[in-house]
Amino acid sequence: MLLNLIIIAIGFALLIFGANWLVEGSCNIAARLGVPERVAGLTIVAIGTSLPELVVSVTSAVAGHADMAFGNVMGSCLANLLLILGLSAVIAPVTLSRSTQRFEIPVSVAACALLALLANTDGQVTMIEGVILLAAFAAFVIRTVVVGLKEGAGEKTAQDAELEAEFEAEGRGSNLIRDALFIVAGIAMLKFGADFVVDNSVSIASALGISERIIGITVVALGTCLPELVTSVVAAFRGNSDIAVGNVVGSNISNLLLVMGGPALFSNIAYDPVYNVDLALLAIFSVVLVGFAFIGRRHEMSRANGVVFVVLYAAYIATSVLR
Repeated sequence: MLLNLIIIAIGFALLIFGANWLVEGSCNIAARLGVPERVAGLTIVAIGTSLPELVVSVTSAVAGHADMAFGNVMGSCLANLLLILGLSAVIAPVTLSRSTQRFEIPVSVAACALLALLANTDGQVTMIEGVILLAAFAAFVIRTVVVGLKEGAGEKTAQDAELEAEFEAEGRGSNLIRDALFIVAGIAMLKFGADFVVDNSVSIASALGISERIIGITVVALGTCLPELVTSVVAAFRGNSDIAVGNVVGSNISNLLLVMGGPALFSNIAYDPVYNVDLALLAIFSVVLVGFAFIGRRHEMSRANGVVFVVLYAAYIATSVLR
């Protein structure tokens, strides 16, 4: 048992470092190709923080552990919204932009409804339904890129100029090789990390008589959402509340559409109706987040609101384990 826990910890470390290396290499290459930093951040970084969930879910689905795949996604989404965003607000009040209220959160709620509709149709997420989820995610990314390009048109930040100078000074060829190696190493670390986490989590669940769903929404979900936790908490300490909110909401959209759509391309994923409760809670709490913008100071999630979300997360975990 202790060995399993150690291997799971190693697996989480591989997932986190692998995602970071993959994102860093991809962002550097994007910068060399002239892709605006803002657009790269809205796409590559957002997807990168969801890579641990994606790889773990694909590995779980292919191995026939559907409860682990769904539990990972549901647990990660609720941890992102209630625990991570709640802690960020406790550290410093979080600003809720009009874009977040009017677009990202409604898209997140719509993603919950779409996944619930497809999964409940025939008790599983099939390849065709996976394609539908991925198409919806692609539409979201395209819209994000288009808006980002319009907002950033003609703008060149000091950091962009600094990166260009760095590329010229160090040599584009050698940097390109380094970034390509980062990407390859990141992918390898994600693969091995996911195998370590899934295989050993299943072993622990079997030994203790705990369901894969409980392991998925607790241990696996908390481990795979560590990139979002670190990103949002650091952003909160620095006063960058837009990053904290965008990271959480964007990651949830990626989890619901990309992370559940991707595994379905490899194998049909059996769906347990018990997850309807999790999807409903995620949609409800997302709407509550919008409500915070009209309670107290306008367009802000206060420290008290953050405490409420953290308490709700603790209650969710407690009731999930006991039921």
